[in-house]
Amino acid sequence: MKKSVTNNVLYNMLFQFFTTFLPVITTPYLSRTLGLSQSGVFSFVESIVTLFTVFGVIGTSLYGCRKIAYVRDDKEQLSRTLYEVLILKLLLFIPVCLVYIPIFCLSGEYSVYFIINIMTVLGSAVEMGWFFNGVEDFKSVTIRNFIIKIIFVVCLFTFIKSPKDLTKYIILVCSTNLLGDLSIWFLLPRYVLPIKKVKNIHPLHHLKESFTLFIPQSANYIYSLSDKAMIGFLTPTLDNVGVYDYAYRIVKMIIGILQSMGYVILSRIANLSAQDNKKDIKKYINKSIDFSLFLGVPMMFGLIGIANTFVPFYLGSEFHEVSRVILVISPLVLITSFNSILGVQLMLAVKKDKEYTIATVTGAVINILLNFALIPILGIYGACLTSIFSEIIVMIIQLHYTKEYISLKNILCGNWKVFFAAIIMFIICKLIGLLQINIILVFLLQMSISVLVYFAIMFLFKNEILYQIINKGLEILKIKYRFS
Repeated sequence: MKKSVTNNVLYNMLFQFFTTFLPVITTPYLSRTLGLSQSGVFSFVESIVTLFTVFGVIGTSLYGCRKIAYVRDDKEQLSRTLYEVLILKLLLFIPVCLVYIPIFCLSGEYSVYFIINIMTVLGSAVEMGWFFNGVEDFKSVTIRNFIIKIIFVVCLFTFIKSPKDLTKYIILVCSTNLLGDLSIWFLLPRYVLPIKKVKNIHPLHHLKESFTLFIPQSANYIYSLSDKAMIGFLTPTLDNVGVYDYAYRIVKMIIGILQSMGYVILSRIANLSAQDNKKDIKKYINKSIDFSLFLGVPMMFGLIGIANTFVPFYLGSEFHEVSRVILVISPLVLITSFNSILGVQLMLAVKKDKEYTIATVTGAVINILLNFALIPILGIYGACLTSIFSEIIVMIIQLHYTKEYISLKNILCGNWKVFFAAIIMFIICKLIGLLQINIILVFLLQMSISVLVYFAIMFLFKNEILYQIINKGLEILKIKYRFS
């Protein structure tokens, strides 16, 4: 069942494109259709619902992915593990509903929105992406995701026309997500035995180990979700939630692309860890870091360079403050992606669960405390600074626990050319931004010239990753020439 890491990365990058980059098309439409106020309401409700789904699955998805990677070569064990983890997730769905429904669905200004989101909570229980990540079948997930997202986009442009359609929009989001979670079930028979042929199924024995992953996983979500919830509670208007959410959403698009290798490398390293193959673990994790920096550094500098021209025509004049928020939180592109590599791809794969928990919980506690202190004073920008500082603390702790595998000094020294090229690209991008011409034309010039400048410099430096990408493209086109 061993599969090409390169192909899996490409499929998972496509997956991330349709789940995080597709909003490039839908976000400007939503910002103008729903408006700032209704966008803030949606983001506020979504942040609370997502926290419940995280608490509901208590780490079973991460645990299940890793466990499946360990046993994927034994069909009987693979089948047993699947059914045990799935049954455990369904059992955990019951207490979540017993808490969620009385608190949010029976009364309150936004109760109808929380009722609709019961589909989201159910979807978290039946979601099976963790299994396909574990067996490294990213192609099936990508195709399924593509079809569901196309359905979503068609329905979005057809049925959502004004701020009054917020209820319709929430129904659309929840129903298509649930449809996507259920549709992939039809692919399971190709991998596992029917449940009636599997003996000794004991779902509860996975509970303890899943819970150990729940703590760091929930802490990670606290970074992104508690910010929005606390801005909603600690500032006078939910408009602030809308501004922060759109800025974070744009940054998250880039982070999602960079994290596309996450489960690919987690599955591969987990399998290598079971074989005690430290040499290959170091090779894969350092390749992942190099790849993340190769794309992440120019993306971060590029985002800073285009923010002032990009936001006004992309989201509309009502969201002008989003550009200033982006300038503050853009470092999260690199820091969060790097932390994901250290934590998800490496520490969890080699079973440094305790150490990973220490890092993430420390960051979450700092995040919450600083939010209480800074949001009332600095508003949105207090949440931005809190997120950056918390992620830096997590990075420092994780580097300490992974020093046997990686060296920050070696990483920075080995990738100085990436930073050099990105800085040159940034300077050119800002100079183009000074042109007194149509703002859309300025943005298009910034994007196209910046990309060309960066890749041209990396080509002259004979960057290994760029050469691998070019060679892969030549291979697909069946051109025999290769760069080396």
